[in-house]
Amino acid sequence: MARRRLTLKPLPEVREMMQAVFPLPGRILRVPVAGAAGRVTATPVYSLLTVPPADVAARDGFAVVSSETTGAGNGTVVPLKNPSRVNTGNAIPPGYDAVVMIEDIVGGDGFRSTGKAVCPGEHIHPAGTEIRQGEMILPAGHTLRPWDIGALLTYGITELNVAALKVGLIPTGSELVRPGERPGAGEVIESNTAVAAAWLTEAGATCTRYEIVHDDPALLREAIERGIRENDLLLVSAGSSAGTRDFTAGIIGDLGEVLVHGIAMKPGKPAIVGRIDGKPVIGMPGYPIAAMTAVRELALPLLAAWGFCTRPGERLRARLSGTVVADPGFDEFVQVIVSRAGDRYTATPLPPGAGTQMAVVRANACLHVSLGTGTIPEETDVEVLLTGPCPPVREPPANLNPTPEHRARAPPIQGGS
Repeated sequence: MARRRLTLKPLPEVREMMQAVFPLPGRILRVPVAGAAGRVTATPVYSLLTVPPADVAARDGFAVVSSETTGAGNGTVVPLKNPSRVNTGNAIPPGYDAVVMIEDIVGGDGFRSTGKAVCPGEHIHPAGTEIRQGEMILPAGHTLRPWDIGALLTYGITELNVAALKVGLIPTGSELVRPGERPGAGEVIESNTAVAAAWLTEAGATCTRYEIVHDDPALLREAIERGIRENDLLLVSAGSSAGTRDFTAGIIGDLGEVLVHGIAMKPGKPAIVGRIDGKPVIGMPGYPIAAMTAVRELALPLLAAWGFCTRPGERLRARLSGTVVADPGFDEFVQVIVSRAGDRYTATPLPPGAGTQMAVVRANACLHVSLGTGTIPEETDVEVLLTGPCPPVREPPANLNPTPEHRARAPPIQGGS
């Protein structure tokens, strides 16, 4: 059977199309505030309380009637008739309208004076200074940060509506075995959906990994029908290319429509974007790095357009320590190792290829070679996206160039020729 060539679409065009044709699913979940960091508010959140609920002291001191302090200052001390001791945050007793700070008080129990006049409202936080009941705390579409949690609880909110997203992940391939099983000849442990689920969960999605589906069109069709029924977004791992056992595109086309089959990006060229019952289906290539590229460059941008977002990675400038050979007709994503010497970063490209996961484990950054760029020569300054920690500067070890005396005392090398 002849291998069918894919018609490649530019990656920016595919992303733009996905955001245009797939609106926010609109799923809402009610969750406790205390565990909601990283979630996205589905509706505006309004305060149940007025904070502070009454006028409170802004300083430690004594609550007074401000008119009684008239004339104090410039060495003149005036007596206070009935000052009331307050600490910062204490409610101001009825009838008092200012606070004299403790350091401006003269005298002791039974007789207190002040050498500084105060105005009405001085050193007082009026009721509702922070927020009033019914005022909006957060708008819809806001990603909740840890300090937002404290504010929500302070303002009487213990539960809130957050945007929810259910993502299904279907691993396919007769060669796959479950994690924990020992693979035989020609078999491989399934891991692509675990990586994708971890990434998408970090962005706020609720992920379901389904059982491995062998290379049987009927079984895959049944799995995709179930995945679409139960989720807002479906990812199918492997089976996206144009080989004799790649059934994903055909089944998506039977159940809905294939919008894109083949994207001008490396790795990840055979990726699929389809639509079934109005929901997006992404077909990921089987090679691990290609699958990760499809998640990072297709699924995560779609989630970001829906208001879900992972923490942005740090970008920095680094100088290439080797030439990056790239096809100008593609957006290419090259794994690099970034190191630092003094105030300069160096990016060392790893060998090209989409197969091994160790390339991603070893790398700590990714270089995006944009469509139309082509090969980038050694010593070029480029921008890279950190995918892991950048190692600290390491001082050279002592005696890096030992003196003749040190060399003479060095022990012989064992077993050398």
